[in-house]
Amino acid sequence: MKLLVVFGGCLVALAFAKAGSYHEYEMYTVHPETQDQLSELLQWRLKKDVDFWDAPKLNRQARVMVPRTDRKVVTDFLDRLDVEYDLVVEDVQELLEKEHRRNANHLRRIRRDSNSQATIDFEHFWTLQEIYDYLAELELAYSDLVRVSDVGTTHEGNPIKAITISKNGDVDQSRPIVFMDGGIHAREWAGVMSVMYMIHEFVEHSDQYAAQLDNTDYVIIPVLNPDGYRYTHEKNRLWRKNRFPNNVLCYGVDLNRNFPFQWDWTTNACSNTFAGTVQSSQKETQAMMALLDQYKSAVRVYLAVHTYGEMILWPWGYDFLHAPNGEDLQRLGEQARDALVAAGGP
Repeated sequence: MKLLVVFGGCLVALAFAKAGSYHEYEMYTVHPETQDQLSELLQWRLKKDVDFWDAPKLNRQARVMVPRTDRKVVTDFLDRLDVEYDLVVEDVQELLEKEHRRNANHLRRIRRDSNSQATIDFEHFWTLQEIYDYLAELELAYSDLVRVSDVGTTHEGNPIKAITISKNGDVDQSRPIVFMDGGIHAREWAGVMSVMYMIHEFVEHSDQYAAQLDNTDYVIIPVLNPDGYRYTHEKNRLWRKNRFPNNVLCYGVDLNRNFPFQWDWTTNACSNTFAGTVQSSQKETQAMMALLDQYKSAVRVYLAVHTYGEMILWPWGYDFLHAPNGEDLQRLGEQARDALVAAGGP
């Protein structure tokens, strides 16, 4: 659940950081049909801090949000590229408010039902508190299977929680480990809920998942960016980064780009993709790296769950290079794709 910014830099990002309102933004769909068109759109995104709601792909529509004041600049650019486009939402804030009302109404309905618990309802997007309460409930009710721990604390003082699932009780690294995280990008609520649903199924219906649980352990951070996640629920639905104060004007580091491998300096602290002033500078990044280091001898699969496009990505993402085990990763990705389609996915 996921800005096309044409005039560069801090002023536009500041609007998102401070206002939290998107009445002055509209949404287009763009439909690149040639490789040149796609390349231009991707370059535009990189050079102008453009933020698509979907990954732009050949012969597929992608949603793009743009300030209404930039309408002529945007349409001139797309006309020059001869890219097919449509204006589909004239006021993005109305779209966000509709989602908020739907979520709030559903919460009210289930809370009127004394036999229902909000924390095990998958018809609404959970708050950070609901997620953490549910993890605590699982640890209490399934102490032979679940451990929950605080693996770090954010700049705003929120705990970063991890859950382990193991039929051995403790994860002692004697079995292969699947390591997962969700919510590194704050506004990707569906990614967080996908992770929570998997946890729910594996724990509360563990007898149905013998193939996944009998010989494998799981280490999961459901919300790697709790400050940002809370901010999207309370202030600004489309906030992406964490909430670290870079300077008096701009908040947030893109945690996805703060890890040390192939870390690259970015100068605009207001950008949605600001990588921080130095690699591994953020508490969330440090917590994740420390947890991975703790279990590194047994980790066999690492999954980062996002909602940006219907894709299974494997290394490397920083360049057009294949990982040494690229063929194995491709084969595994195809198997995962086939399983998703068989289960009713896109």
